[in-house]
Amino acid sequence: MDNWEKYQTMKEEDLIEEIKTINTKLFKIREGTDIYNQLVGMRSMAQMAYEEKLAIARLKTDKSPAVLEIGNISSEVNEIIYEPNELLKVTVKSYFKTLRGKIKK
Repeated sequence: MDNWEKYQTMKEEDLIEEIKTINTKLFKIREGTDIYNQLVGMRSMAQMAYEEKLAIARLKTDKSPAVLEIGNISSEVNEIIYEPNELLKVTVKSYFKTLRGKIKK
């Protein structure tokens, strides 16, 4: 059986013990050897399996709704219809206001 499959069948408490066991073995072995690298890989697989089990448990106990209801949105559109002369007057007033800071009459 592959280590990943073994870790998937273990309970969370057993995974924690397995990670502790692997860590104690790592302290006894010289860094950089093939066995050390294999143990590091085993530890990371065990940690991933543990984190996956925690995430699954968290999702099972999550009571938050899938969609967040924020309420209703209403809108109102006001269309102003300008005559060509009125549009010209508004444009000229706006132009002079921005140039001099005051509207000339």
